[in-house]
Amino acid sequence: MALKAPIHQFTETQSIQIELRDFLYISNILSVSRLITVPFIFYFIYRAQWIYAIICGAVAIITDLLDGFFARRLQQHTELGYILDPVADKLAITAAVFALAILKTTFPVWAFFVIVTRDVSILIGNGILAYKAKMITRSNLWGKCTSFFLSITIMLYLLRQIPITSNLPKDIEFYSLCLALVFVFISTASYARHMLRVLKNHSQS
Repeated sequence: MALKAPIHQFTETQSIQIELRDFLYISNILSVSRLITVPFIFYFIYRAQWIYAIICGAVAIITDLLDGFFARRLQQHTELGYILDPVADKLAITAAVFALAILKTTFPVWAFFVIVTRDVSILIGNGILAYKAKMITRSNLWGKCTSFFLSITIMLYLLRQIPITSNLPKDIEFYSLCLALVFVFISTASYARHMLRVLKNHSQS
């Protein structure tokens, strides 16, 4: 979901105000539709129904791109959208990598734990921030890049399972995963540094 401020900057929500009309904005409808794909993504991967899984994954990626576009184009920036967008991203990615890991594909289990640890850490950090400073940190550029490259990585792992696309360049999905994990670590450090700075400033005020 696009922010009013430049995406490379962190911004905080100090008081969450959600109105009924926010649910009718096309940008938020797209985010909700991405949330709806989460159980289907997990189910189709777990059942090894790769075509359906790829379709659901494509829908999730497209809605992620479009909700930001419409939020900017139609000026539909809402607190609901700031919450829905990253939550939908994290749930869709977690559902996919969890299913890939337990299905014993070539997706490494350790990578699943790295990704989940990052998301849980950010969630806990935001919880502490909300409790102590009454703020919630929104996604920044590093977070968006992390979601994008993880999504591409998941799609490559899914495509590898289909005979017609199984002749992808050797280990391309693993190299994509390595790149995505670089952004996982960078974004984690970026969020942690920012949250600690906000908490420090709040304690001194």
